[in-house]
Amino acid sequence: MKWLRAVAFLAVVAVVFLLFVGCGLRTQTEESSPDKGGGITSAPASPPEITLEQSVRFADNSFASAEQKLIRTAEIALDVENIDDALAKIRLAATMADGYAAELSISGADGERFAWLTLRVPVAKLDRVLTEIELVGKRTNLRMGDQDVTLQYVDLEARIRNAERQEGRLLEILARAETVEDILRVEQELARVRGQLETMTAEFRYLSDQVDFSTISVSLKETPTASPTITGSGLRGVWQRGLAGLIDSVNAMLVGLGNGLVFLFTAAPYLLLLAGVGVPTAFAARRFWVKKLRKTDAPNS
Repeated sequence: MKWLRAVAFLAVVAVVFLLFVGCGLRTQTEESSPDKGGGITSAPASPPEITLEQSVRFADNSFASAEQKLIRTAEIALDVENIDDALAKIRLAATMADGYAAELSISGADGERFAWLTLRVPVAKLDRVLTEIELVGKRTNLRMGDQDVTLQYVDLEARIRNAERQEGRLLEILARAETVEDILRVEQELARVRGQLETMTAEFRYLSDQVDFSTISVSLKETPTASPTITGSGLRGVWQRGLAGLIDSVNAMLVGLGNGLVFLFTAAPYLLLLAGVGVPTAFAARRFWVKKLRKTDAPNS
């Protein structure tokens, strides 16, 4: 009978234990149910990646995009057979690309001239113009560079728009001003804002021009050997160049003779003084040494 009581007791304990476990599972299920407003919440999603375009839009809602802005420049050096012909072809290439020649400088004599030319061409046509320029002569140097001014461009544009909005608010305040003191104070602030706006607008226009138009610096050296084929350009103007060389030599000789005569006239007083003092001194010294030599030779004889 004891073993029956023991089995009954264990059965009761097992039933109680199962009841407690069931209640605990139900409570946990109810707490995690979304209908009760609780439960385990999911981890927040990672923030979306913010690009340069979005960051600019967040900083100033007046912008819709921030396209990359580059200032492109190029420097090219050429040996050409004839500078005049080369300059005409280079200018034509720039004009056909809707560009223009900004500066031009030529130095030297015929056959040994140098030229420096600055071109401004649309940035989209820079590579095409460089290719056409290389066909003009024999390229000796080429250098290209890109300067990223995107942040400067966007920042300047944002400041201009902020200044324009500030100008508009000041105009509204000026329209409602009643006293002379208020009017003068608003006009003073308005003049300051407009001054800053004009400065930034001029800077922005210059920067925009640098971005829209590339700068090409071209240096030319005139030399007959620049031709890719055998030509008689080396004999071109031989008589004129020979006559010019003869004239230069004669002129150089005359200049040297003239400088020598000028030196003689300039140094004449000093030369006369040296002659007046030096010649008698030289004769006296000669007479002294002759007498001394004679006295020395007399006892020996």
